[in-house]
Amino acid sequence: MKQKIIRSERLPKYGTPLRSQFVNMVTKLPGYQEGINKGFPLFTIKELDAFKEHFKDGLTWEEIDKILSGKGIFFKKATFRKYIQENYLSKAIGYKNTKNGRVAIFPKDTISHINFIQYYFKVIDGEHIDNILDMIKNLQITYLDAIESNLSWSSNIYGSIFNYICFDDGDIASAINKALACRQPERDKYLKKLDDIRNKFDKIIRKDIEKLESSLQNEYLGVDEAMTYHEENKDE
Repeated sequence: MKQKIIRSERLPKYGTPLRSQFVNMVTKLPGYQEGINKGFPLFTIKELDAFKEHFKDGLTWEEIDKILSGKGIFFKKATFRKYIQENYLSKAIGYKNTKNGRVAIFPKDTISHINFIQYYFKVIDGEHIDNILDMIKNLQITYLDAIESNLSWSSNIYGSIFNYICFDDGDIASAINKALACRQPERDKYLKKLDDIRNKFDKIIRKDIEKLESSLQNEYLGVDEAMTYHEENKDE
């Protein structure tokens, strides 16, 4: 007799390559489109992409709740917190001050992960879970895809390296640590490459920028000249 699947134990954790693969392909998985056709509250790929674009700096629980409620998904805040504690959803990646006080900010793809969890627990059957897990485990992804799937703020490694260099943002280093945790020598190699890029920037590019800034600081333009130019070109 086949052992009964305990779904909560098989659900891939947030931040793992397996979860990323699931989330990226969820709209193409068995029963997904049929679920939408039957009225089950699942999001289309177009909707999910739009959320990530609109909330590219992250979103609050209130915004998450509004989106889910608008789709007809009943998702308690207590459940949201429970999933965070169990590492099924991401912890807050930052905070911001509002008129109602300081609130937590969650990654831009949070709706995509909640949508996947809804599908996982309420749509797909046990046999398909086994088959898909086995299929995905045999797939391979590039280091780049694995790292970018763990980024919290930027959607690509280029933007994250820019933030690392200019604002000392550790998101890219954290993503490398998570993605390559099972391959420590490779992880250490790419963390060193990351530091090498920053050191090269500091030694060469930053000095060129400072020279440009200094040069501009010692040149002067009449206020009337600047005003005249803006008046002449304001309609362009």
